[in-house]
Amino acid sequence: MAIRQARSRQTGFGLIEALIALVVLAFGLLGMAALQLNALKSATQSYQRSVATLAAIDAQERLWSALAASPHGHCSGLSAKVNDDWQTAWFADSQTPLAALSGHLSSSGCTFEVEVILNDGNPAYFYIFRLPDLSGA
Repeated sequence: MAIRQARSRQTGFGLIEALIALVVLAFGLLGMAALQLNALKSATQSYQRSVATLAAIDAQERLWSALAASPHGHCSGLSAKVNDDWQTAWFADSQTPLAALSGHLSSSGCTFEVEVILNDGNPAYFYIFRLPDLSGA
């Protein structure tokens, strides 16, 4: 008879144990969802920085091309010639790669600075380079 009483006390999971297991599972799933959102945010930021780098390199290539086409081989006025086309190619409308962002191209002599302002809360992306003065002066 004593064996029968011990067996009847342990009848399986109760409702409380099942609810506690569901709560633990729910917290685990919420944690995984938060990790997924952070990974998606980081991937988006990385993509924007990569495209900003491509935009800066494109500005440099456009300036090289303008310098090669310049009859005097001097850097003055190149950024004004290139800036409008560069802005249109990268920032103009919703079909361009960096439509939600903005950028600026400036120069001081033959030193050029490309600035792409990101919308991820981080500082703007700066790309500074120098072209040679081919005027021979």
